[in-house]
Amino acid sequence: MTMWAWAGETGRQLRAAGQDELAEAVTALPELSEAGDAVKVEALARSAIRTARRLVAEAAKGDNAVAPAVPASVPGVFGPPTLFFLAHWPLAVRVGALAEGRRALEQARAAAEDEPAPHEYGPLPVSALETLVRCHANIDARGTTDQRRELLSARRLSGWESTPAWPTFTLARVHLLIDEGQADRAEAELRRYEHTATGPAVLGAGGIFALVRALRYQDRHADALDALDRMEAELGLGEAEPGGPANPRRTALRRMIRFERARLLSWLVRLGLCDARRAIGLLPTVEEAETYPKLRSAWVEAVENLVCQGSVRNDWRLGVRVTTWSRYFERVGAPRRGAELALAATRLASGRGARWVAECSAQRAERLIRDLGAAEEIIGDLVEVRSMVRGMKSIQPMAPAAGILEFLRAQPAEEVNPEEQAEQVNVALTAQPHDSALLSALGQVGRTLMLSDAATEPQWRHVREQPGDQRAALSLLETLLHDNDTAGVRNLVRTLAAGALQPESAPVSAHRAS
Repeated sequence: MTMWAWAGETGRQLRAAGQDELAEAVTALPELSEAGDAVKVEALARSAIRTARRLVAEAAKGDNAVAPAVPASVPGVFGPPTLFFLAHWPLAVRVGALAEGRRALEQARAAAEDEPAPHEYGPLPVSALETLVRCHANIDARGTTDQRRELLSARRLSGWESTPAWPTFTLARVHLLIDEGQADRAEAELRRYEHTATGPAVLGAGGIFALVRALRYQDRHADALDALDRMEAELGLGEAEPGGPANPRRTALRRMIRFERARLLSWLVRLGLCDARRAIGLLPTVEEAETYPKLRSAWVEAVENLVCQGSVRNDWRLGVRVTTWSRYFERVGAPRRGAELALAATRLASGRGARWVAECSAQRAERLIRDLGAAEEIIGDLVEVRSMVRGMKSIQPMAPAAGILEFLRAQPAEEVNPEEQAEQVNVALTAQPHDSALLSALGQVGRTLMLSDAATEPQWRHVREQPGDQRAALSLLETLLHDNDTAGVRNLVRTLAAGALQPESAPVSAHRAS
């Protein structure tokens, strides 16, 4: 029995017990998790757990009034496996669809440590141990293989073989092989299941996506596309759904297929083996990628391939999006994905001549790569983009430093390019590093480009030297608040408070204000 089969059967038993709310939660939570709806997952799980615990408590009291709610025909349906199942999904959706890494690591470790033996209360349908493995993969897929191999060892997985959670462990081992550079062995493992009576049914859609990944890592993109086509046909995902509410899992699977197909086709376009119009027609919208963090890397890879062919416009708005996503992965503790997107942002910025953005993105990639293991390949990518940045033309000022802001404000709205503005402001700051108006302008354009963390560096230098400059302090505060940098805000408060205790700070402020 798979997890999906367990959820369906448990849902039927709960409905037979008159607990429609719990039945709906059991069947909907894995679907909503796969669809990436973290808010609904959290709310539904909390409500269902409260209901289930209340029923268990009432049944334990021996109250005849609630006896019909727990009939003898469904023993254990309100027991620990169901409670563990309901509690599993809020963390699972964070590690799954939201692709969180270190931000979720301690919680994932605690959940795995508190998890009972797989058969202690009856076969567990899901496992916090698998969530922990996935969390490590999010942090650094290539650099955490040793930790994941230990977690997936025969000793750790003893007893799980006969539970509904076992297929997820099987797929975790397949992805581990890919990350260890053994994509051919991963494919062979998946093909072995294809030729058994229950294999395809057990591994399901997850098995197909794992196979697609194994084939892509072997540069067999056409074979991977064939696998996606077969999956779509076998699951009937291309057919119109009958009347009634849409099944969120079908919608999620369609979405994942489109993202993967776009990534594969874009590479074939880059090789000259596919018409670019076909890939562009299948490319998901940027709003979809924004909504589903797990799929962002596929979208960026597809777009970068199409940019290289001149099929997609490479402008500052694309740079903002890729930078935003790189910073997201940095924030949730997934440094490898963050570094990969920062490298993509550097290459794209270099291609459109945006030197400051390219330099900032390369610096972010370098910072994130320091946290990675097995980093030889990605360090090579960093060396390559560093060479690209060094080869870019130096920035020429469009006006003298004292008049650059007036010059930029006079530009027609349709000609405004925030990346160019940032470069001009930075050039002017080299001549006037403590000009409050320039520092404020850098903060503003940095926020537009989602490079506010880079913009704060010259702002911080000025505020530390001249804490009495209220305009500069307010501009820095606005930048920190834009980034939700609470630590930075606290640091600014301490810096300003310390500056206020210095007798000379007031005259400096008065002089600057004049």
